[in-house]
This record gives sequence, structure tokens and C-alpha cells, in this order.
Amino acid sequence: MISIFRSLPSLAEARTERVPGLRLQHLRRAALEAREAFTAGGPVAAVATCDLITFPYPAQFAFSGAALSPAPYVMMTNRMQVVQFLDGGERRTLLFNPSDYERGQAAPFFRSLRERYGNFVSDKVMSTRHGSVQSHLAALGLTPEDVDYIAFDHLHVQDVRGWLGGEGASAYFPRAKLLVQRTEWEGAKNLHPMQTVWYVPNGTAGVPEDRVILLDGDVWLGPGAAILYTPGHTLGNMSLAVATDREVFVVSENGVATESYTPLQSGIPGLRNFAEHMGLEVVLNGNTREHSLDQYSSMVVEKLFAGPSLVEGAYVNFHPSSLLATSILAPGLSPTVVLPAPNFGDVRPSTASRRAA
Repeated sequence: MISIFRSLPSLAEARTERVPGLRLQHLRRAALEAREAFTAGGPVAAVATCDLITFPYPAQFAFSGAALSPAPYVMMTNRMQVVQFLDGGERRTLLFNPSDYERGQAAPFFRSLRERYGNFVSDKVMSTRHGSVQSHLAALGLTPEDVDYIAFDHLHVQDVRGWLGGEGASAYFPRAKLLVQRTEWEGAKNLHPMQTVWYVPNGTAGVPEDRVILLDGDVWLGPGAAILYTPGHTLGNMSLAVATDREVFVVSENGVATESYTPLQSGIPGLRNFAEHMGLEVVLNGNTREHSLDQYSSMVVEKLFAGPSLVEGAYVNFHPSSLLATSILAPGLSPTVVLPAPNFGDVRPSTASRRAA
């Protein structure tokens, strides 16, 4: 299956520039060139967006401290994309961000919240479950055998053992392989103390090596589907790009709202003034400080690759994997606009999975 993967033009070369300011200039040009080639390849077969869980997240991180509110947390809705693309006439299925949020509660940040607020507040007040990976796939008419690949924009609060097997867990997806940047996989297995709060302990332990495909940069999966290497938020951060017959969607958690990419259009108190004062084109989801310059540049790549929304032309067609949500618990921290989620075509079982069965 991996034989179809190829690099997007221009981006890898642009990243070789060592001076950050010059690298950003090169990436601007490269993103537009890559977008043109990507859209010329035709649309994706299908994409569906599925809401998983709404959860609290520190307000100081969501907009790098720029938003003004007394609330300690924003609320964000974690979402999965089910993407189907053609590979030599066969329909392949990728799950992007199939978060196992029950296992994800073991990450130290969320574990400490539960210890502080208790089960009732944690489960009934501060979070809302919209559906699981399993229930969404069933609603779409897919079985675990239909899934060829899973991938995450990064491995914060992820535990992939339930999906792929490992440390005694049986694999829910019998055929799927994990697509992950080599730097992300190696980093998750060798955490720095400043990283551990966001990672599930041993969340990758024991996963069979043959279930993991290590990537080194951008990959063009097939017509209308690509993974962009967008380092910064984590060392191996990546973004999903899908093209329909009319537009390009880009998905990651580099930003928590589309206005993170157009802060001068934001109605969130403090955000516009912060961007104007600092001269910023984008505002980072800033819960990590591993490589903020790279994250900024990656967000510019996402912004240019996505282009403007067809629905709200003043905003970028970027769709956070964890989307800022309106909540009475977070006054002043509601999104200025919420764009229609990526949905296109008809998701259906692949002929390859039926033959395998």
C-alpha cells in the first residue's frame, strides 16, 4: 500500500533553509506551488467529519495568552475525519484523529483534572461525549476491517494500543497501519520531562512494528488526500489536507479556531489587539514550547494551502481537530465563526476490505 505515497513538490526543499525568517519566505512560495499541484490531481473520493468529545483546555494556551477572560478553560470539541481516497482504482480508508478518549484520560493533564474536580463534574459538566470512533464508523456503514490507515496530527493524549494492539491489548483494527512522522514516534517513546503532561504513559508501548509506517515529511496519499508535515506544536506534527471539487480543507491542532489564522478578524476579546501589537499573522495554540518559530511557519503553510473559505471569505478554510466551542463555562471565549466541517462524497466500504473478508 505504501508504494503510492509520494512527496508534495517544493515543501521539503523549502524546509532545508536554516535561517527561520528565510525558511518562512521559502515556505510561503512552496505552499502555493504544492497547493496548485495538489488540486490539479483531482478531488478526494469522500470525507466525513465526526464529533467525538468536548473537553476543557487551558485558556492561557488556546491563544498563547492573548484572549481576555476570567475563565481558566476554553471548551474544545475533538473531531475525527474519515477520509477515502483512490489507490489504483481501490478505495482506501484513513481515520484522521480517531481519538480513544477513554484511554486518553490517563494523560497526566486530564488525570489531574479528574482528581481535582471528581468524576461527576469531569463527566457531566466539563465534558460531553458525542460519539465514539466505533459508533461513528458503524453509523457510516464501515467495519473495523474497512480501515486501512489511522493517523493523528500529533500524539498528545493518544493511546494507540487499543486500535493496533500492544501490551496485551487486542487490535480493534485488524488491517490498519499507523501513519506517523518518524520524529513524532521516536519522541513519544523518549519523552522529555516537559512533554510528559500531555502524553498517555506507555501509549505506544508494545505496538507491533509492522503496524507502523514511519514518515519523513509530506505524503500525497492519492487524489485529493495528503498529509502535510507541519512541525512545531510537536516535533512530528502533521496536518490533513483534502481537496473536493471546489475547495481545500486543512485540519490540525496548530490552531484552535479558524480565526487563529486571521486574528484581525476575531471578535474574541484581546486577540486582535495582541496580534496587532505583536505583528502576528497567526496565533499559536501554545501549550508547548518545543519549536514555536516552526509552528508559526507551519500555520502559514496551512493557511496558504487551505486558502479562503467559500462560505466566509474573510476566514481561512482551516478546521481544527479540536475546535473551540461555545460554553457558559468560558465567557468571552466563543468562536467568532464556525465553518461547515469537511464533508464530501459518500463514505462506503472498500472493495479491498470486502475481498480480504
